[in-house]
Amino acid sequence: MTPAHAPDPARRNPQTTAAILDAALAMAAEGGLAKVSIEGIAARAGVGKRTIYRWWPSKGAVVLDAWARRLEGQLYKRLSEPRGVDFETKLKQMIKDAWIHTVGDTLPVLSWLVGEAQHDPELGAELRKRLIEPASNLVAARIRRAQEDGEVAADIDPYRAIELVYAQLYYRLLVSGRPTDEAFLDDVAELAMRGLRPR
Repeated sequence: MTPAHAPDPARRNPQTTAAILDAALAMAAEGGLAKVSIEGIAARAGVGKRTIYRWWPSKGAVVLDAWARRLEGQLYKRLSEPRGVDFETKLKQMIKDAWIHTVGDTLPVLSWLVGEAQHDPELGAELRKRLIEPASNLVAARIRRAQEDGEVAADIDPYRAIELVYAQLYYRLLVSGRPTDEAFLDDVAELAMRGLRPR
């Protein structure tokens, strides 16, 4: 069900919006996306279904909005922090912030969103707009600073460096299913740095 027009998100009631997004993310984290429904979100948030459909076209859109706001409120601020530590240490911090402290128990939600985006073009476009592109731009800016400081080779495209790092994480999440504990995350950064350092 898609709204007949696109209402201005700025007109949402903040308390109602927070209740809906909290309910959607909690349900997704607890029972998987298969257990999430607009009816369930509405009941848990104490609102009517029409209120949800007024602002979001599908349950996937609600969950994505909830998940994106979680990252915007936590991870993006830390990615914007100024220099202070060497880049390898900072890279390890960024990865742990993302995959343990921010995403944490909602990794299955990310997995579902990526999978759902493969056959839902609108959700895929929103996923890239809300999550992938903003996070990538912040990480790329940090890589450029590392290049200026001589810690990363100057001729490396920062976005290719991001693929080198995060492909390891997404492979474990979506393909192998092996654990992404702190030891693995440290190893991701160390392995990536072997190819990123100036020669």
